[in-house]
Amino acid sequence: MIYESQENIPTGYHRLFFEQAGMAMVAADSDGIITAWNKSAAEIFDIHGREVLGSNWNELIPAEERKAGEDLLVACLHEGKNAEFEFTLRHERGTCKKLAAIVTPVHDESGGQIGGLACVRDITNRAVLQDRLAQKTKMAALGEMAGALSHHFNNILGGVVTSVDFALASGEPLIQAKVMEKTAAALTRATGLVENLLAFAEGDYRDATLCELGEVLIEVIEEIEPKLHEIGIGLEVDLKLLPVISVPRSAMKTVINNLTDNALEAMCDGGVLTLKAEANDELATISIGDTGCGLDERTLMRVFEPFYTTKNRGTDRDLSRGLGLAVAHGILKVLHGFMQVTSTPGQGTIFEICIPVKPLAIPSCTEEE
Repeated sequence: MIYESQENIPTGYHRLFFEQAGMAMVAADSDGIITAWNKSAAEIFDIHGREVLGSNWNELIPAEERKAGEDLLVACLHEGKNAEFEFTLRHERGTCKKLAAIVTPVHDESGGQIGGLACVRDITNRAVLQDRLAQKTKMAALGEMAGALSHHFNNILGGVVTSVDFALASGEPLIQAKVMEKTAAALTRATGLVENLLAFAEGDYRDATLCELGEVLIEVIEEIEPKLHEIGIGLEVDLKLLPVISVPRSAMKTVINNLTDNALEAMCDGGVLTLKAEANDELATISIGDTGCGLDERTLMRVFEPFYTTKNRGTDRDLSRGLGLAVAHGILKVLHGFMQVTSTPGQGTIFEICIPVKPLAIPSCTEEE
């Protein structure tokens, strides 16, 4: 192990601990200059200790990832904050390592900060396993989505084929006319299914008519109040003063309606629907909550996957099942927003829609073409 000067050498047990630790340990002074470097650090970074002593510890992070790590290192030295971050180290011979760093401030006996200590671990194997698990999960979700999509289209097309065969065999104009009507309705449902998938994947650009976010909220509330009264569900509204935020009317109503529909389905035995809105300088937040059955941890992890649903799929009555949250998620992504969900089984669920306060650039049909 290499040290810059005798005053930096730990004594006794602490020296042995530093020198023989199974993870890389890099000590720096209050200016971020490396003063000590153990054997594991030399092995992980593949650099001899004497080559780094006296250099800034920011230089250990690859240039393309340095900004985020540098901010955390500065916060450690100047603000005394602990920090954790990961980065990828690429060697000239072509190998890559995924490294995880934990940085802590170091104080002297009087409590004054004299530098920082970075402990770095090689997590390459763990990262590979996580990627493989993520890929398996993704393929499983894709398989489930493909199965559900095949089920829906098979029901639609199977019914169309049977009806058309019957109409052709009958030769009756009235029967053929009725079959044509049913066929048109079935194909409309199929078109709606595909449109929802496109909305999930790309967002709905076709109706870019803009209006204020507050206006959309008021419209939705006025539309659902009669329905809530009929089914015996209470409504609590708390709309704070919102800044003028332009959003595409149809797309934003789709997001809010999908979430309110989801909330109502969770309260089949009655309950209270809450709708709140507030904003700060950066984000407007809309909260839609219910007092229904809630979601378990497994469901929360998959709640935005297309066609993932906890409801029964016994019929083809509702082709949007399993798509509502996925569509809302896809639209918000296009609007540069995001969604958060919190839930407790048996106590209800709250979805939070977050939209940037700054003006949104929404592509139009003309621009897309």
